[in-house]
Amino acid sequence: MRRAIRLGGALAFLAMGAACSSGSSSHSVLHQPNSGWSLVFRDEFNGHGRPDPDKWMSKEYNRKNNPEGPDGWWLKDNVSLTGWGQMEITATRIPNRNPEEDSDPFDYASGMVTTEGRFKHRFGRYEARMKMPQDPGWWIAFWLFADEVHKVDGSGEDGTEIDIVEGFGWTDKISYALHWDGYKKHHKSVSQRDFRPGIRSGWHVYAFEWTETEYIWFVDGEEVWRSNAGGVSKVPKWVKFSGEISTQPEVAHKWWSNKPDPKRMPDRFLIDWVRVYEKDAP
Repeated sequence: MRRAIRLGGALAFLAMGAACSSGSSSHSVLHQPNSGWSLVFRDEFNGHGRPDPDKWMSKEYNRKNNPEGPDGWWLKDNVSLTGWGQMEITATRIPNRNPEEDSDPFDYASGMVTTEGRFKHRFGRYEARMKMPQDPGWWIAFWLFADEVHKVDGSGEDGTEIDIVEGFGWTDKISYALHWDGYKKHHKSVSQRDFRPGIRSGWHVYAFEWTETEYIWFVDGEEVWRSNAGGVSKVPKWVKFSGEISTQPEVAHKWWSNKPDPKRMPDRFLIDWVRVYEKDAP
């Protein structure tokens, strides 16, 4: 009887945890009456295996090549549904994938998904409920992108990369950013770093509103930044989630992702749900 009680209690606890994870409406306009927003895209990440191919695709390549050390790959196998109503992007140590090019003892891998070719949107509100990783050496992102970001004309109106949030497993600092005019010598950007104690503990809702004149960022319902730097983009964009690992000294330091520790891997980044809205007509 005692074993049955304990088992029943454990199952109830797990069920409650899954419900709290996937069912929470906190800080989302979805369940707010007369919010002024209409839902145009959503994924609750139910099921097992790969994310819904009608909504998402993954790219696979050597994302962070390093001639002097292990590379950081994007692999499709590092993105999956947990079966508990979440999508999981993992960071792992893997065998050297390109031994014909280098003699690294091993490489690293993470993953990404994008709605490219399936869904893109201009303006509106974007929300995701997420749980940060716990280990150093990689960073995660919830962001919006389009190929027009590579255009160079001194303005972001024809295309801006929008980083709704970038986060880390080793620090409670998170970042919001805008990038335009490509990624080479004409590249321009602005960013805002935000130290939020406890952000790596539990679930948090990251939201972003994009109007014709302004960008606005929110964390757990609190406004955290506004900007119109570069001129507000007028180009529809895809939704992306990603994890990235690099051993390059330009990012593997205490001011960004820190150094990967293969002994601590695997680590994971969890996304509970994502929702996109358009503003109702006045």
